[in-house]
Amino acid sequence: MFPFKSLRYPTPEQSKIWFRRKQGKAPSAIATEMGVSRPYVSQAQRIAERRIEGLLRHMASANRIDLKHISPQHGIAVGECPALNTTVYFTYTSAMGVQTWYRHQGDCKKCNMIASCNEILKTLSKEWGIKIPKDKAPTEVGVQLFDKIMEELGWTK
Repeated sequence: MFPFKSLRYPTPEQSKIWFRRKQGKAPSAIATEMGVSRPYVSQAQRIAERRIEGLLRHMASANRIDLKHISPQHGIAVGECPALNTTVYFTYTSAMGVQTWYRHQGDCKKCNMIASCNEILKTLSKEWGIKIPKDKAPTEVGVQLFDKIMEELGWTK
């Protein structure tokens, strides 16, 4: 039996509310801004977080990753890949949905995924408010970015 049979992304409105809360906006301010009630904002936030948690857990399960940390409020989960002996990050953003990032060393110049990796890192850095270097390979930028995110969440070793 699969525990994720009702897996769904947050609706655009739920995602917008979730993102505003992630930025630290008060529910009352969001309600005023969107022209909805405060209880509606709270309910949408709870639904969005429940859906985001389901998505993150599903990605970990599908990739056989042992989760160590998860925060649906921040849209991130971190685990270990026993097969590759590396850390894996699952992220949710309103702009890109769910993404997976394996901590690795690689030759980015020879990889056809470099544009995609750069876009993921750029989006995450913007959403987290973390500056990233523009002159480094995505593998190096990823290490720096995720280390800072882990530190902000208090998940450092």
